[in-house]
Amino acid sequence: MTNKEFTKQLIAKTNLSSIEIAELQAACTDMIVQQVAEGNTVMFTGLGTFEPKEKQERKIYNPTTKEYKTIPARQTLGFRPSPTYKDKLNGENTL
Repeated sequence: MTNKEFTKQLIAKTNLSSIEIAELQAACTDMIVQQVAEGNTVMFTGLGTFEPKEKQERKIYNPTTKEYKTIPARQTLGFRPSPTYKDKLNGENTL
């Protein structure tokens, strides 16, 4: 599903304008990214958890130049789906 298709479905379900939907999507995304960047966890019941994940520094080998390069440690966005969401994806019925 593309962002356009997602937006169209949100418009149909909420009867909001496309401008309002775009603002809502941008606000939600910004809030999630800002909270995770600050080191907080964002949980959506029934969907999952967005959390900061620490990637360790590592060395990689470039076979073209035959050199090793160090990639510094960094934070990334992690998502862990809820058990309810996993069950829905797998077609299992939940209470």
